[in-house]
Amino acid sequence: MKKAFLIGSLLLAMFCLWGQGREKIRVIHSDKLQLTKMQDEQVMKLDGRVHFWYGKTEFKADRALIFDLQKIARLDGNVKVNNDSLSISADSLTYYRKIEQLNAGGKVLIEERKKGEVIRWFRSDKAVYDQLHNSVTVWENVSSYDREENADITCGYAFWDRKNRYSYLVEEPFIHIAGKDTVSVRADKFEYFQNERKLMATFNVLARSQEFEASSDFLVYLMNEDKAMFIGEPEFRSEKAIASADEFYLYFQERVLERVELIDSCRLDFSEGEDEQKQNWVTADYIQVDFEDRQIRHFEAEKSVEYSYLQQKSEDRDYFLNTANGDSLEASFSDKSELDTMQMRTRVNGVYKFHNDS
Repeated sequence: MKKAFLIGSLLLAMFCLWGQGREKIRVIHSDKLQLTKMQDEQVMKLDGRVHFWYGKTEFKADRALIFDLQKIARLDGNVKVNNDSLSISADSLTYYRKIEQLNAGGKVLIEERKKGEVIRWFRSDKAVYDQLHNSVTVWENVSSYDREENADITCGYAFWDRKNRYSYLVEEPFIHIAGKDTVSVRADKFEYFQNERKLMATFNVLARSQEFEASSDFLVYLMNEDKAMFIGEPEFRSEKAIASADEFYLYFQERVLERVELIDSCRLDFSEGEDEQKQNWVTADYIQVDFEDRQIRHFEAEKSVEYSYLQQKSEDRDYFLNTANGDSLEASFSDKSELDTMQMRTRVNGVYKFHNDS
């Protein structure tokens, strides 16, 4: 009876003392509660299954120290914080109420929920949640997942502006985007504009999938259009083709490559077989390459076109070498990647060489 009276007295004193400010600290539960004074500061010490509200933010932890005048709460052990649609768990956390900032450390997990389901999360060693500006900063061993884009992320440092729906990644960032064909991208820096669903990569860009590899100085990926633009010495490589130009545009269908457009100073080197040398080539001001089932099925070249095509002798085909230049070129390939047709139009000047067995 005496013990129950003592606990009740402490709780009553706490509510009188901590309810006089502009915001109340509402303690839901703590195995132990102690009020002490350090110099001119009133301190509440909570220990064991701690659960309290500070303003509109809910806190849970093994232990907590709350400083009244400084308006600082320090939590330690199995920390969990809930604020609107964002939740944070960590080994330790400090809440600076005056500037509305939460600093978390040690096995940090930040989750954003929509209709009760997690739509994206971050893991890191350290994190800051700025409630005033609604932004999140994470660093050291960062990993993340975005369910809406089906994308996994790793980096050393990330910033997420929730208000403006903008984020950036630095320190060896890597993005893996899943679909019918997965695409992974490395760069020095990534920026993501969530409203436009636009991903920008800067410097040392390298994109890879099962069917191609592309590199450049800059990348812009428009997810709504399933379109990627590579600028700055771009190069495209696949099993049967190598391409270069001033600009590249890659078009996808459910993230499977369907078409490549090369613009200005274009060169395409290609082969018919996977293990053959890429000894056929085309140069032009514009080249479009169409893919089907990961194979080149058609291409068109326009303006200042030059090409060289070598067909080796086989059981069903004769040897010939064709070099020509003109204004436009169109070629189509079979499902076995063998040349079906090749036609050059307008101001054609070329040489055809055939092998004669006689």
